[in-house]
Amino acid sequence: MFSPNQRSTAACVMRAKCLLRLNEPLEAGRILRHFLSLYPSSSYTPDVEYTMGLVYLKIQRYDDAVQAFLSAWRRKAAVSGTAMDALDHLLEAYVSIDDIKRQLPQARSVEERAFFWLKVGEKGAQSEKTAIAEAALDTLYRNYPGNPFRDRIAILRARLEQRSNVKIGVLLPLMMKSEPSAVKELGNDIYEGAQFALEGYGSDSNVRVKVSLETRDTERDVLTATRGIQELTSDNDIVGIIGPVFSNEVVAVASLANRRGVPLVSPTANANGIAAAGQYVFQANPDYETRGRAMARYAIEKKGFRVLAVLAPINTFGKFMAEAFSAEALRLGAKIVATEWYERGAADLKDQLSSIRKAGLKAGAEPMISFGGKMNRDEVARLVQFGVSMKTIDSLMNKGARIGATALLGPQARRKVDSLGITAVYDNLDIDSLEIPVTAIEGIYVPISAAEEIGIVSSQLVYYNIQAQVLGSGEWNNLTELDANKRYCNNVIFESDSYVNAADSAYAEFVTAYFERYKKKPSKNTLYGYDTAAMLLSMIRSGGNSRESLASGLRRMEAYRGLHANISFSTKRVNSWLWILQYSGDQINMIDGFNVE
Repeated sequence: MFSPNQRSTAACVMRAKCLLRLNEPLEAGRILRHFLSLYPSSSYTPDVEYTMGLVYLKIQRYDDAVQAFLSAWRRKAAVSGTAMDALDHLLEAYVSIDDIKRQLPQARSVEERAFFWLKVGEKGAQSEKTAIAEAALDTLYRNYPGNPFRDRIAILRARLEQRSNVKIGVLLPLMMKSEPSAVKELGNDIYEGAQFALEGYGSDSNVRVKVSLETRDTERDVLTATRGIQELTSDNDIVGIIGPVFSNEVVAVASLANRRGVPLVSPTANANGIAAAGQYVFQANPDYETRGRAMARYAIEKKGFRVLAVLAPINTFGKFMAEAFSAEALRLGAKIVATEWYERGAADLKDQLSSIRKAGLKAGAEPMISFGGKMNRDEVARLVQFGVSMKTIDSLMNKGARIGATALLGPQARRKVDSLGITAVYDNLDIDSLEIPVTAIEGIYVPISAAEEIGIVSSQLVYYNIQAQVLGSGEWNNLTELDANKRYCNNVIFESDSYVNAADSAYAEFVTAYFERYKKKPSKNTLYGYDTAAMLLSMIRSGGNSRESLASGLRRMEAYRGLHANISFSTKRVNSWLWILQYSGDQINMIDGFNVE
């Protein structure tokens, strides 16, 4: 096709370039490939390889374009600098970080490997993937100290250091102007936990991003909390906020934090719907719905219960948890035979427990089908559908008989009666005779409002002889009250958002270090603050040193293993992890723990 002289080879290259300019990349590529097969050692080969890279770029074959530009660069000819610039642009605009890393094994020199790591770092910094950028920078300094890209590396380092000082906002009821109180103690315990986590983070010489706390006192006042969130979200150095702790305060400030794109993580708020304010709002404590669902899941999936009852206080807390429990139980195929409500602080639960007794005795009794009255055609047809002959039905109707459902319908008679929609009758249920135990109800969910209700509820469940497994809310997690009512409370099971194993070495080390620092033992609220802050700091350490990258990291986080609990955000950005505890033998023991999602 071509005669081997300089004019013909130059003409061939020029023809391919013209075709490329005329938007004929396929024909240009065909000519260039043929040229390389005939004249691999031509002085025009670097220019041909560079032009071939432009062809591949035009037709979006980016991996081939990388190799073509790389080959031209390696030739160290006049076109090498242009080829490197083209490769630089190609990697910046069209090739992902992962794909650049995949090119590393094909690099033939220290210079090439350093260049690829430089591009990984630059693209990581550009996309706010700080951890990737820092890892690339470390690799360059450690493995390629004499590379020719020192000026660009210095620019990359300066760029990363611009985001090396960030703040975490803290919005808590510190009550600095108030006398000592339970609220003040709560706020300060959470703050000290967060502060202790930050001190541990700062003592690590390997961390690149310096973090400080910017604190505002809510004074347990919604308006003060609102002013605090305005100030914190206006500070561009603040990448995330811990707090507030009370649900009403979180509701008041969440919308503004979300609107300004600042991740807001409440360590303790558990009302439903708080995180629904937006993609930047997170609840590190499970909400009421999650807690109710957790106990239903445990009762049905772990204990195998199918017949359940609910006894709950008629307040917002009780209704949300009871309704979530019931909905989840029904979804999983269980049956709720009774739901009873009581006023918070009520001392006499006779009416409620009598109703539950009646439902339980009915659930355990044999349903009877009466043929004494007039049975309509639909009911007759449904009986025939389940295999009862017309001859049997006629005989029973003529006698006005009453017959047990099992005798008439066989196994699983109760389910068949329910599905038939036939009205069943029951022998007289002696609900007033407390000597007769209620055993058909396998579990009873009792989400009490406060630990003071433990003795009232547990003693009356025993008095009314309802022999069901008590399934409780986190308010049952009070060893003092359980011990005071141990004759009624043995083996009660309840959920909890917090559990620490005193024998755990990590927790023991934490307690020792905390005591040395503050001259006191950490409280439960200290752990809430510590774990929430430590979680955010771990995200910052991994590259979440901007508002967006921190929020994105929290949304993607599978689970953070804290001292008091795991934190695993659901799609609703609510922690979906809970412990299942049991009181037995004068002790509260952890028997399970799982993610409700």
